Amino acid sequence: ATPRSTARQLVREALERYGLAPEEGDFVLCDVVGRAGGPAGAWQAEHLRPVGDAERPLVLQDVWKPKAGCSRRFEIRRRHEVERLCEGEDTETAGGPRPASPRSPGGASRVPIVTSG
Repeated sequence: ATPRSTARQLVREALERYGLAPEEGDFVLCDVVGRAGGPAGAWQAEHLRPVGDAERPLVLQDVWKPKAGCSRRFEIRRRHEVERLCEGEDTETAGGPRPASPRSPGGASRVPIVTSG
């Protein structure tokens, strides 16, 4: 991956690396901010934002840093799950940052690919 790589390219590369061949558009890259401290010290997501297919995540990572004590990671999630999550949260947050889902979808619907602190 390079700073010129788009979110769509990164998703395709990651899915190919794991031997998955879903339909184009089934998955979306998500910018997830959180912190360590969940059960057994696990990383706990606090906010999630789907990254646009044409956005450049490595540039985003350089120009926007999470607040002190938090870190960012990019996750690949199933697009329909993210859309459902965002629809439900839009009515609650009214334009503010979207909280991450308290439940974690299973299977290949979530694949962390990049972490920064």
